[in-house]
Amino acid sequence: MQKPSAEEKRSFIINVAYYGIIISAVVLGALLFFRYLLPVLYPFFIAYALALVLHPVTVFLNKRLGFPKTLSALFTVIGSVAAVFALFYLLVDRAAEEIGHLSERLSSLTAEDLSPLKDRLDGFLRSLPFVEDTEIIWQRIGERVEGFITGGLPDISSAVSMLMGLFTGVLDFTLVFIITVVSCYYLTVDRAKISGVFYKILPDKVGKHLRTARTETFGAIGKYLKAYGLIILITFTELLVAFTVLRVDYALLLAAAVSLIDILPVLGTGTVLIPWALFCLFVTRNMYLGVGLLIAYVVITVIRQIIEPRIVGGYIGLHPLATMVAMFAGLRFFGVVGMLILPFLVLTGKNLYGKISGAKDSE
Repeated sequence: MQKPSAEEKRSFIINVAYYGIIISAVVLGALLFFRYLLPVLYPFFIAYALALVLHPVTVFLNKRLGFPKTLSALFTVIGSVAAVFALFYLLVDRAAEEIGHLSERLSSLTAEDLSPLKDRLDGFLRSLPFVEDTEIIWQRIGERVEGFITGGLPDISSAVSMLMGLFTGVLDFTLVFIITVVSCYYLTVDRAKISGVFYKILPDKVGKHLRTARTETFGAIGKYLKAYGLIILITFTELLVAFTVLRVDYALLLAAAVSLIDILPVLGTGTVLIPWALFCLFVTRNMYLGVGLLIAYVVITVIRQIIEPRIVGGYIGLHPLATMVAMFAGLRFFGVVGMLILPFLVLTGKNLYGKISGAKDSE
């Protein structure tokens, strides 16, 4: 086997150092962006993302239906804001209705209704080898509850501070909302003009690479959202089937809530299903529901571990093993956010490298 020459070794070292510097710069830039720039300018980033989403609708109204550009952008922005508010109203209304039903059921409970539950809890505690006297436990629980109730009542100064904080939060939300909507309108109307002014400041080569980076980045974001949207849909379907078979009330709402929680690995379905199952097994003695919830958790977890690297890798164009490595490294270094973002950064770097290398080869 022929040994590599000194020139080939030097070229290899230079390439490793070059791409190492690029990767380090991308990671450092992402950390600085998320830590310092995003918290200050996030309304404008939200507005830009919304403008990109609404751009096809604006073009359709302008080109196909003949509306003026400004009017098309105005209709699109106002329509999207109205749709978001309508959806938010429906969700809040539904949640308020469910909370109302729950409060009615809780207010109708009496000591006699709670006595069987207390007896079962008492029996469970007595069965534990390290518990000698359950009365002491109940006494301490009562003291904690009483202390929480009495200590939770705010005095006048804290109530005023709470109201001032609430008022400030509402003002801040209103300001951010207005800035986001107005910025979205201008970015929708003058998208090409604003981009043109920005790119004129830069050298041609840098502007070309930035256009490539923007195209690849937003393409990667779209693929990433599709991948995790499919994962959430699969988890939701599994939970809905499990809750329906187990005859759980509010199966649709519970499946939707738990499937959204499942997207975060620190929480996951186990945050809801495991305590629920243990409560059914040891407190209410509902073996059918408890065992069913545990089986559902195991099945959903196994399927999630199998399909997530394949779906994410398939949509974003990375090998499942590379996706797993990126997700695990992101989780270890940067937590939950890193687990979600690092595969996306790897994909963006991979696509940019392919584009730039292709451009160099064509030259």
